[in-house]
Amino acid sequence: MSSSVAPSASPDAPAYHYTVKMTCSGCSGAITRVLTKNVEAPNAFHVSLPKQQVLVWGPSLPPFETVTEKIAKTGKEILAKEEVREAAKLPGLDA
Repeated sequence: MSSSVAPSASPDAPAYHYTVKMTCSGCSGAITRVLTKNVEAPNAFHVSLPKQQVLVWGPSLPPFETVTEKIAKTGKEILAKEEVREAAKLPGLDA
């Protein structure tokens, strides 16, 4: 299961990429809910349960630390995190 809030189909830099331990749709749903409240258009996000990935991108992102803190407050373990400055380094949005 994956969910997105995206004004455009493909992510662009700058972006934040996370690997988050998610075991069920409730886990990904918790992250989707917190990002829906904290990531406003024209920014966007994509949560992928199968890939255990969260991608947040847009031209006016909240600070990296703020987004990281919001994801962490869901109780899900963040296994890896990075700020991505080059669009070529972004993962695809499939699943």
